[in-house]
Amino acid sequence: MLDVRRLRVLREVALRGSIARAAESLRFTPSAVSQQLAKLEAEAGVPLVERGPRSVSLTPAGWRLVEHAEAILERLAEAEAELRELDGAPPALRIGANTTAAVSIVPDALLRFSAVRPEVEVTVTESDPLASLDRVRVRELDLAIVFEYDHVPLPSDPRIELELLLEEPLRIVLPAGHPVSRQRAVRLLDLADETWIRSTSRSSCNPFTERACRAAGFEPRIRFEFDDYAAMQSLVASGAGVAFAPDLGLSSPNPGVAVRPIAFGPRRRVHAAFRAGERDGRALPEMLAALREAVLAREPLFPARVGAS
Repeated sequence: MLDVRRLRVLREVALRGSIARAAESLRFTPSAVSQQLAKLEAEAGVPLVERGPRSVSLTPAGWRLVEHAEAILERLAEAEAELRELDGAPPALRIGANTTAAVSIVPDALLRFSAVRPEVEVTVTESDPLASLDRVRVRELDLAIVFEYDHVPLPSDPRIELELLLEEPLRIVLPAGHPVSRQRAVRLLDLADETWIRSTSRSSCNPFTERACRAAGFEPRIRFEFDDYAAMQSLVASGAGVAFAPDLGLSSPNPGVAVRPIAFGPRRRVHAAFRAGERDGRALPEMLAALREAVLAREPLFPARVGAS
């Protein structure tokens, strides 16, 4: 019989694209993930993954098994929720959020939510948008705060409903005193000769810098990859390069950088994601209202357009 825990490991490898990233997400060691995959292949009796020097790809049998795994995990999550209710446990709400949302939106939203639904046990887990959507789909999360960039849209899924919380422009982060920082709105083409800093391959927005620069007419020279905006700003302040950043990622500006708008620049959208048809389920209406209120109440560094409720 196939082991459910190993099915979860296979699904995480499929989602992350490598054993190392799956291990990081599952809080396993890479060797433990490899061992679980080997045992699952022995149980299945067919190869499930093809291992390369830096990544793994699933075989047709592996992808088919992932589809079954998602259905199995979804049913297990439903069973756990029903048992929790039958046991009289307090209602729960599980949320996934990326780091910038967890810092800038979620704390205020949690305070507002607890004022109207104090009996609900809320858990928040840091999660990249693509992983969050996957976990919402199989009922491991009830709600996720996700984002998408121009040039890097979220995948469409009829099982997932998105509610726009915030639309914000992308800014250019430059070393203080950079000649281009004197421009009221920076033209990306004026930065064609600069070194660029982008997010790592662990982030769903990793392709954004390359695609945005190509759309502006040049191929960026990328030398650094960081997901942490504080670290990115420190690199920029040292003169290592320039970078894109959303307003939510600049809540703690580094005095050694200059932040400028981009002429006809790209934008980022922040959404609340939940299962289609379940907007009125559990405590979702109150949490969505709390998130909308938290977005409206924040004091952005720059003007931003807020999505209507």
